[in-house]
This record gives sequence, structure tokens and C-alpha cells, in this order.
Amino acid sequence: MLTGYQALRAEGFLCDVTLEVEGSEFPAHRSLLACSSDYFRALFKSHTRESRERVIHLHVPSAAGLQRLLDFIYTAWLPLSMDTMEDTLEAASYLQVTEALELCGRYLERQLAPENCCFAANVAARFGLAHTQGAAERCIIRHLRELLVRGAGPSGLLELNPASLKAVLGAPDVARVPEARLLGLALAWLRQEPKAERLTHCTVLLERVRFGLVPADMLRRVYSGSGLALPARIKGLIIQALNYHTAPSRQPLLQGEQTSVRSPQTRILLVGGRRGREVVTQEVVAPRRVARVLLVAAPEPQEEEEAEEVEEEEEEEEEEEQPEEEEQQLEEECELTQDVVAFDVYNHRWRGLTRLPAPLLGHCVCTAGNFLYVVGGEHPAGGAASPQADASPQADGPRAVTAEVHRYDPRFHAWTAVPALREARAHFWCGAVGEGLLAVGGLGADGEALASVEMYDLRRDRWTAAGALPRALHGHAGAVGERGVVYVSGGKAGRGEGSTSSLRDLYALGPGEREWSKRAPMGTSRFGHHMAALRGAVFAFLGRYEPFSEIERYDPGTDQWTRLRPLPYDRFCYGLAVVEETVLLLGGLKWRGSRQVPTRNVVGYDLDLDRWEDISCALPWAWSGLQCAVLQLAEGGDEEREGEPGEVPDLV
Repeated sequence: MLTGYQALRAEGFLCDVTLEVEGSEFPAHRSLLACSSDYFRALFKSHTRESRERVIHLHVPSAAGLQRLLDFIYTAWLPLSMDTMEDTLEAASYLQVTEALELCGRYLERQLAPENCCFAANVAARFGLAHTQGAAERCIIRHLRELLVRGAGPSGLLELNPASLKAVLGAPDVARVPEARLLGLALAWLRQEPKAERLTHCTVLLERVRFGLVPADMLRRVYSGSGLALPARIKGLIIQALNYHTAPSRQPLLQGEQTSVRSPQTRILLVGGRRGREVVTQEVVAPRRVARVLLVAAPEPQEEEEAEEVEEEEEEEEEEEQPEEEEQQLEEECELTQDVVAFDVYNHRWRGLTRLPAPLLGHCVCTAGNFLYVVGGEHPAGGAASPQADASPQADGPRAVTAEVHRYDPRFHAWTAVPALREARAHFWCGAVGEGLLAVGGLGADGEALASVEMYDLRRDRWTAAGALPRALHGHAGAVGERGVVYVSGGKAGRGEGSTSSLRDLYALGPGEREWSKRAPMGTSRFGHHMAALRGAVFAFLGRYEPFSEIERYDPGTDQWTRLRPLPYDRFCYGLAVVEETVLLLGGLKWRGSRQVPTRNVVGYDLDLDRWEDISCALPWAWSGLQCAVLQLAEGGDEEREGEPGEVPDLV
């Protein structure tokens, strides 16, 4: 049919209308125009004088654009390029040729790249191509850091249409761009001409900026010296952010969208402890089965016994293959570390994130409001080591128990000193409870076990005494269960590791209570172990001097313990983290004969299958005595400090 129409058009046969643009005339057929264009269909049905005219004058900006559109109507073939895109869209939009508009939109999407995504977003917004505009905005967000480096070009960020800029500033997944740069982009855009027209978008643009992530000094400059008449809504947000910055202790309680990192990525942080001096580069033999948190299928239940036997055999083979000389070297060449390493559990990547103010062992870590708190512990005697110190502290050197508390803020990659504990303590438990942190028991500065408990009030920024334990304990574990009930189990009384036998006791402290209540004891005496609260239950994981490497689950409703599948081999002084209800044990030590030897592998516990699974990755160092916490870091936040991307210029 179209071939026939095109032949008639080429001959000028039966053409009953002529379209005129910029002095150029195009003969055509009314019937085909009405079938292809909503504009012509409405025109020819209107019975107006214009509809009966032999020559119709069109207000299309370009005759070349109309020529291409008529060729499409007659041949279903639309030649496109980025240079001719606007003319073609002008004609297609004016004449309401829907199919041509869709083809132009799809072409723009296929051509999207950092050098043209802003242009594409503007064109799509101008002609109502919503899907294409969304695709272009996503391209801008993905490449925003690169676009900021490019600066302000004629088709760059400062010429972006307001709707697209609003989408970019409000995107939750902007990666590797400091919030201050986004604020600078918004202010620079508002200062462009026509300034009066752009200032009408001031509120809707600036309220997308997360002012809590902008440094306080820049907020003050924007508030008083931006050169713009800021709306009351924006001034209120800036004042709210300044108040947030001036009350650091309360910041964990003030979290919201304005203070949440964009493009958050779950990372396990490995903090302090003993670590090998050298990075281990050889491959580690590990079974291929991995925990479900890594999105890899586990074996079917009926294969469970067979898979477990294979796992034990491979573990034995791995131990046999490791040279005795290497074990001895790892034992001797270890040091207390200040490093904090971020572990990407999904991609099996380890990256240095920051450094502790001092090397620590026997410390506690916990999180509140996506802040990391590092509490107490032991550091080398004689004071904290400088992060730039050349000499590394020996793992077996003299150590002193500290009361210091530090907080790490991943938003600004900064450490802040927190008021010190009332009593120095190490080998204790500390966790976030309600609107504070609870520190329980431990070894004091004189080496004796403590029964004292203290609470750090985030609102008042101070530690106060809380209900003491029924007995002095150290090397115990704790967890916060449902409804804020704190559970503490095991440990030892007295002085040092060999002072007394490990305990089975379990104590609980509910919100508002001053006295600990005793609950059903564990089935196994434990010391130096870990606990975790999951799905309304409390799990106790293996510690030192446990010959069977068993774990147990406590049900608060029935006050009963249930023995679960043991780990196939012993492990202690490890780090524990919970990601998506999978419990991960990282590093640590194990017994070989009468010697303690390090292990670098990571194992996960599957709650649903009651099964341990080796993860096919290993720590970059032999590492023990570490503590672990889970934080949300901005995407690339653990990479930028390696100097990979260049510095982003300030558009302001």
C-alpha cells in the first residue's frame, strides 16, 4: 500500500493537497495524511475553510524536517541523526505523528552517552518523551561525577531543564559525588540566565539537596553569602542541618533522608585486633558452596550429609597442605592493628576504609544511626600510637586497658572523640540499646573482672551507672533481642583467661529495669564467644576451649535452649557479623595440637537449613581478635581514598 502511495506521490498523480513550509511545497494525499497524523485527521474532519484549501501553510520550523516526516509517512523509513533530531521532532510533534515521535525517542535512548545525555534530556523534556527523558536522567546520574569534571558546556549540566535537574538532585543512587558538589551544581544552575525565570525553581531544586551531608562551614556560607534570595523552606532546612552538626552526640537519633548517604552499600567493617604484617597473596582452597547471602544456590537438602562430609574432608586437606613453617611465621609476625577494612560480602572485595586512633584488642564495636562506635579495649602501654607511626605495636607487648570511646562517621569519613567510659574495660560487651549504648562487665584496669554496667546517653552525651551484673564477668557475649531486652551469657569471673572455668549462665535486662534476671543456662559453658539476635531468638556461637564447636538457640518465650548444627572445626577470636539473616564468622584462630594457628577463611551459618557453609573468599591477612560491624557506606566511599577518581571542580 505504501509503495503504491509513494509511486503516486513521485508522479504527482492524485495528489489532492500541497503542504507549504518556508516557501517549499510538498504535494501529498489527504487520505494518507489523515491516517498517519492526528493533526491532519482533525483538520480534514473540521469542515473549516482551511481544511478545504488546496495549499495548507504549516508553521513547522524546518522544511527539511517536514521532508523527512513525509518520507516516513510514505515509506515507513525515518532517517535520524543527532544533528537532525530536533527538526524531525519539531515536525512530528507539530503534526502529531505518534509513531515518528516514538522512533525518535528510541533512537535517543540508544545513542545515550555522557557527552549527549544532557542534550537528550532537554530534547525529551521539550517534546514530552517521558520514557526517553527518564532514561537520559538515569544516564546523567550514572555519569554525574564525569559530567561535573567536564564543567559547564553548552549542552552540559548548567543548561539542563529544571525537571531533569530536579530528578538528578533527588536521586537516591548518585554515586561518588559529595553532597557539597550537588549543592554547588544547584546554586550554579540558579545563577544562570534567565536568572529570574530560573529562581522560580529554587525551592523544588534545593530541597532535594541533603543538607545534613554538607559541611557546616559551607552551609553557613550558603545561608549568608550565596547571592540568592533563599526561600524560607530552604533556610529552614539549612538551619536544621546546622543544628544537626552542632549536636554530634544526638546525631544518631536525628537520622532521616537529609542525613542518609546516597547509593548506600552494605559493608562489613573489620576493626582492630591482631593482624599479620604481610598481605597473604596465595589462593586459599575453599569449598565452592557459599552462603545464600551471596546469591549463590546452596545444595539441595537431600545432599546435606554428603556435602558436609566433603566439606570436612576438604578442610582436613587444606590443613595438611599448609606448611608448618608458614603457620609458625604467621604466629610470630602479627601485630596490633589500627586498620578498619570494609568487606563487600556480595563481590568478595576487601578495601581499607580508615584507621583507628590507636591499635586495640579486647575492644567492642557497635552501631547506632549508621555511626560506628569503638569502645574500650587494650592498647599498647605508653599511650596511643600515632596513625603515622613507623613502628608497629607488637601483639604480645605490654598493654593497658583504656576507657576511650571513638565514633566514626562514614558520611564525612571522620572520627570523633566520645566521652570516656566511667571505668576502663576490655573483653566486655557493648551494644546499642534504645537511645544509648550499654557497656557490660569486662576486665578493669587492674586486671580484675567487673560487674559494673554503664549506659551512654546519646541525648545527654554522658555515661551513667546502670544496674550491675549479679557477678563480675569478662569474656562474655551479649545481644539485644526483641523489645530491647539485653541478654548476656557465659564468660568467666576472676582475673585473666585461666582464672576460673567458663560459665553457662544467661542474664537478661529489660527496658527500664535496674536488676538483671537469670534465665535458663546454656547447654555449653562458653568464654570469648559471640551472640546474635535473629527472628525473635538469640543464638550463641562458639568460643574458646569448646571441644565440640557447638552453637545454641535460645527461645525467650519458652526460656529454653536448643542445640544446633556444630561448626565442623573449632574457631575462636573471630569476628561476627549478620547480613540479611546470614551469620558470618570471619578470621580468628583454631587449635592444632597445643598451638593456636590463624585462619583466614569466612564461614556462614544458614538459619533455614541449620548448616555451616564455607564462602569462597579469604581475609587478606591472618587476623584474630577483630570486631565486626555492619554499616551502610556510600557507593565508592571505600574506594575514593585510594585516589582512583580525580578531584571534582566546584561549579560555584
